[in-house]
Amino acid sequence: MMKLRNSILIFYTISFLIGGQGSAGAKFLQINSFPRAAGLGGTMVARSGLLEAVHYNPAGIATLTGFNAIASHSEYFVDMGYEQFSAAYRTSFGTIAVGLVGLFSGEMEETTETEPLGTGRMFTANDYAIHMSFGRKFTDKFSGGWTAKYVIQTIDKLSATNVVFDIGALYNTGLINNLVIGFALRNFGKDMRYTGENLQNQVKLGESDFEEEDVKIEVVSEDYQLPISFELGFSMDFALPMGSKLTTSLAIRNIVDQAEFSSAGLELNIKDFIILTAGHGNLKALGFNDPSDTQLDGNMRGFSGGFGVNLLPVFRQKTKLFYGFEDHRYLEPIHSVGVQFQL
Repeated sequence: MMKLRNSILIFYTISFLIGGQGSAGAKFLQINSFPRAAGLGGTMVARSGLLEAVHYNPAGIATLTGFNAIASHSEYFVDMGYEQFSAAYRTSFGTIAVGLVGLFSGEMEETTETEPLGTGRMFTANDYAIHMSFGRKFTDKFSGGWTAKYVIQTIDKLSATNVVFDIGALYNTGLINNLVIGFALRNFGKDMRYTGENLQNQVKLGESDFEEEDVKIEVVSEDYQLPISFELGFSMDFALPMGSKLTTSLAIRNIVDQAEFSSAGLELNIKDFIILTAGHGNLKALGFNDPSDTQLDGNMRGFSGGFGVNLLPVFRQKTKLFYGFEDHRYLEPIHSVGVQFQL
């Protein structure tokens, strides 16, 4: 028998990466970031002057002043944790922001075909994205921005990395209750692929004692696409008595592996002391009494809400505390808490 000295490459097709609903990878990039944004149903595409907007439209940070920082924690599905941090500083040429988001599984026990109840070996599946953003106000009505993200996905001893980009713009019409129009193209970049020790193995060709060496097998995962999305947003402000303000927001999202959907949010700002938020992640659900999954196009987002408290009047510190929640049709609600600082 001819001795095999070279590695044998076997191309492995991952079934769930075939195009269609939920076919994109790195889906953690589409999670609603920060409690305030989550409470508004993720409708931050056309909100300006808010650090939370950096994950939805980098142009939203163009009008920030001074130094801002925000950190939050979300209790995600099946005991997973979603952590976020962003900081921004306004310079003479624009606003620069940096940050980190991470989705952490915690330890899970390995199971196999022969040991379905567990092998006793533990592993984790974690996703990270480190981002740098820039936003600038070009005129009194127009702002633009971009974000570069270094994405890392890990499952046990497998990993995939990529550089991903967002671009966005805001246009303040100055009309109809300060109508702002925003758009963003998010998460575009080349496809990703897993590599690592878990895809490598040694296979013995036979039981013959004359076989000189085993064959090294390397399984090559198929490339998978990013959750690229185009998002269009609108926001309007309504002045209320005693220095309060009501802001309405709407976002229309077209994600590569999902049907187009719309979200809406309401924010009541009471003298910048108490902030109340409410929203809905999929407005199509409001058109049916008891919609089926097909009628919802697979989008299980529901009502959301939350609140924020400004601690400045009490502690003389420019600090705000936030809480937000998102309801989902079949899974437990996502709860988020966060804190924001400004200098």
